[in-house]
Amino acid sequence: MRDRRIWTVWLALLFVAFTFRLFLAVRLANDAPDDGRVYAQLARNFLEQHVYSHETEAPYVPSLIRLPGYPLTLAAIYSVFGHTNNTAVRIAQAVVDSATCGLVAWVSYCWTPDEERKRYAATASLALAALCPFTSIYVATILTEVPTSFFAVLACLTTTLAFSSSKATRWLWGLTGIVCGMAVLFRPDSGLFAAAIGITMLFGVRRPDGALAKAVTSPRTPNRRLISAAIFSIAFCVVLVPWTIRNERVFHLFQPLAPAHGEMPGEFVPRGYLQWLRTWIDEERYIGPVLWSVDTKPIKMESFPDKAFDSDAERVRVTALIQKYNHPDQEEEQSASEEESTDEDSDEASANEQEKNSADNLEQNVELTPQIDEQFAQIARERIAHSRLRYYFVLPVKRAISLWFDTHSQYYPFEGDLFPLEDLDYTIHQQIWLPLFAGLTWIYTLLGGFGAWLLWRTRTFDARRWVILSLLIIVLRLGFFSTLENPEPRYVVELFPFLSLLGGIAIGGSIHAVIARFAKRATADPQSG
Repeated sequence: MRDRRIWTVWLALLFVAFTFRLFLAVRLANDAPDDGRVYAQLARNFLEQHVYSHETEAPYVPSLIRLPGYPLTLAAIYSVFGHTNNTAVRIAQAVVDSATCGLVAWVSYCWTPDEERKRYAATASLALAALCPFTSIYVATILTEVPTSFFAVLACLTTTLAFSSSKATRWLWGLTGIVCGMAVLFRPDSGLFAAAIGITMLFGVRRPDGALAKAVTSPRTPNRRLISAAIFSIAFCVVLVPWTIRNERVFHLFQPLAPAHGEMPGEFVPRGYLQWLRTWIDEERYIGPVLWSVDTKPIKMESFPDKAFDSDAERVRVTALIQKYNHPDQEEEQSASEEESTDEDSDEASANEQEKNSADNLEQNVELTPQIDEQFAQIARERIAHSRLRYYFVLPVKRAISLWFDTHSQYYPFEGDLFPLEDLDYTIHQQIWLPLFAGLTWIYTLLGGFGAWLLWRTRTFDARRWVILSLLIIVLRLGFFSTLENPEPRYVVELFPFLSLLGGIAIGGSIHAVIARFAKRATADPQSG
């Protein structure tokens, strides 16, 4: 009877999770992200042109700027429901994300050391994951966050089962490697999940308890560890082999992942400018105006804050470079203007019209050349030399804080920054939603931290191993993205399922303690009477 009740609760929560996500998928559908357009174009070209290309018109040149996992998934859905049917994609993502909630509950159940608390913890974790607004909104977009979260939690589950199993360990480690490889085929940074698992394997074999003391001293223990690691690594690499072979045959490049900056072979990447951005960018608000605008539209000096410059002289140098970027043909125009000025019969009206046309076409006539990029690289090197502490420690810490404690309201109608408060848009009720989302971020964070603390204080080897695994998953991903010039908060939403997992353990433990206390009082009262 008790089992039936708990399964009824779990199924009800899964239904709530799916209903919530289905509502978001239908009512808040969002096709705005440029990455989504690229993924959809790759899928359609694969179906219609029979080539893996992101080009929008012929010739459809093969591409390697995105890994094939998500585009091929889109292609499979398009082939059944129509080549532009993103609604079907969103509904499928609602199903997948609901399944992720179920996996979170399963892992929480496995991680809770006290048998009496397992059901409470699993139920609480499932509720937190089901109602999490930060992850669920991505079912409404054509982005990789939903499958990435699914594979991350699935890899955590198979890792848990592999550590806990005594018979099928090698098979489970092979499955874990395959899952991690699949995750990488959707997002290359998913390799960080595999790294967290691999590091945990280094410390996850030994058990100090007396029952398995022989396993610690057994000469087979190191061999088992090496065999498990080898199986995990080989399975992981095997998944990436077809993509690597394809890139070698088509592009004659060893490219097992996607290029770091999404560039085609031989395409220029302004690495100097990007390095200069990393010397001062510490939050998302600057990314659009000064990074995503490169080579598409002019960049305004007003977009750069004062912290982008260490001196007035540096500001002058940057201003000159931005001027060159915004007006790449300025020198030619000046030369033509000087020639025209020597002609006394030149038509002044025609010159004014030409200048107007040039201004109208300014957005299409910008270019960050290698020469400009090299000068930005020089400024970046000078800024790094001026304060290495700022570049290697202070800025990554600020970016990590910005990534984590963002409102995570992206792709909601009220998305935006909470501060400054005077800039909140009351017409879309930001004054209500953004503080609420910021508060929820803190709640999930505190619950996750409390759950990790409860696991650690149980002093069992298994519980502490789960804490190490979860912390590695969080720290490695957050640390990696804090070193980049584009600290977009969406890159850390994949961590909220793990906060739900740990938070459920915290809530489950607290609920069980309260129930046990009341039960104890109830049994004590008749005796005292």
